Amino acid sequence: MNNTVFDIITDAQSRNNKGITFISGANDENYVSYHELYESSIKVLGVLQKKGLKKNDELILQITDNTTFIQVFWACILGGIIPVPLSIGYNSENKLKVIRIWKILNNPFILSDLKNLTSLQEIAEADISDTMSKKSILLNEIQVDADIGELMPPKPDDIAFIQFSSGTTGDPKGVVLTHKNLTTNLSALNDAWGTTDVDSSLSWMPLTHDMGLIAVHLASTLKKIQQYIIPTSVFIRRPNLWLMKADEHRITQLYSPNFGFKFFLDHYKKSGSYNWDLSCVRFIANGAEPISALLCNNFLQEMSQFELNANALNTVYGLAEATVAVSVPKVGELFVPVNVDRASVGIGQKVREIINQEESITFVEVGTAVNNCVFRICDDLNNVLKDGYVGLIQIKGDNVTSGYYNNESATKDILTPDGWLNTGDIGFIRDGSLVVTGRSKDIIIKNGQNYYAHDIERIAENVKEVELGNVVACGVYNEVKGEEDIVLFFRCKKSFNMTLVDQEIKKVISQQLGLEVHQIIPVRKILKTTSGKVQRGKMKEYYKDYIN
Repeated sequence: MNNTVFDIITDAQSRNNKGITFISGANDENYVSYHELYESSIKVLGVLQKKGLKKNDELILQITDNTTFIQVFWACILGGIIPVPLSIGYNSENKLKVIRIWKILNNPFILSDLKNLTSLQEIAEADISDTMSKKSILLNEIQVDADIGELMPPKPDDIAFIQFSSGTTGDPKGVVLTHKNLTTNLSALNDAWGTTDVDSSLSWMPLTHDMGLIAVHLASTLKKIQQYIIPTSVFIRRPNLWLMKADEHRITQLYSPNFGFKFFLDHYKKSGSYNWDLSCVRFIANGAEPISALLCNNFLQEMSQFELNANALNTVYGLAEATVAVSVPKVGELFVPVNVDRASVGIGQKVREIINQEESITFVEVGTAVNNCVFRICDDLNNVLKDGYVGLIQIKGDNVTSGYYNNESATKDILTPDGWLNTGDIGFIRDGSLVVTGRSKDIIIKNGQNYYAHDIERIAENVKEVELGNVVACGVYNEVKGEEDIVLFFRCKKSFNMTLVDQEIKKVISQQLGLEVHQIIPVRKILKTTSGKVQRGKMKEYYKDYIN
């Protein structure tokens, strides 16, 4: 039994016939067995300890190479060092986020390349820049053949690592994940997916994101199955490589948020000649953002010619505060769209299911709770609501975080008086399965009614010129009127006739929702996190700059 993440790697390293294949091209693969990973990681630990890192010190990981990232991550786990994985951002805002996180930590070190470390020190305050220069470790320093480090076996309630959300820049909050949180949720996830020795996993998700690191890499390592990892940057350049490798290696487990399916379909050439056989795929986990039933159906229909099972899509729900997974549908069953009257999805309302497409909004069932986790639906006063009523999704279990790192006020804000964690998501329970309707912070209040931003976006996408994922709706408070204005951002090309598109979008939203769109702003880029979630807060900031 693996009671800690430490046990996972020390146990897996005895499995010499399985490991990780790092894929960087059609014919460029590097295989590392679990035993080789363990051996290299304890040497990296030796370097870290010589650099002064001790048990419970934090190490910020700013590493683009997946092989190195995983070696350093496991080195930290083996030595009781707390890894803090962060994606490298090349603009000033993302660099400032790293500085803000540095200030939150107790005794931080940072590992990256010289260029990135130098750029961070240049924008930091003098005292932090000085400290950071003394506690920085260069990537090339861990590549040397070093003595093995001293292992520090943890206890289940010790912190394993800190997961910062990819979207939190101004006020970053680090989710505390203990060894118990992780092993509980990893076992539950593997049980829900029915993972066995014959399975194999393939992912292009960033290792700095909970889905890529926890749901794929750690869950696969716990089960000691063969796993394949494609860098996110390679997937962006060559999205077809994803399913090409799934066919080549007979992969059984795939993963992607909406963004990945949309991106793949946009770049997949229907006229191309592919000899893929995807009948090997048991499931594709779709999570990390609101799930589009239309996109799911489009993907399944297009891939059916390659023998992808129509039951393959596994529409899941989770969040960093739950380690990763809250609910998972039964593998091998068709995903379930739910069409409801959009006038019945306010908090405290009983959902009315209808067929009329113009009056309905479509959600997707995301399954029942995984082992050792429970959820409930509550109103704004934390009163538990009956099944079929819309409310706040609250969770409890051994997988749920105790709170945010060194942030008592934020921790207090998410916990209810009776000890449940408020996810910030809204949904309802249908036949025992959870249905997520949206984020509470993404609700737009207009004329005293609640509207989901993603519902407004789906309606705008009915306009011929608007492609899926290229429009963002936000509610911007108007102090003069004392209510929110609906503002849309539309990603378009220079050749677009914005006057015509503007009129058509406003018309379709007025017809279906009876809402007036205040303004539609053409943009060259829609701001998203590394996992594809729209950063509505940043889009609102852009709007404020735009009108000023």
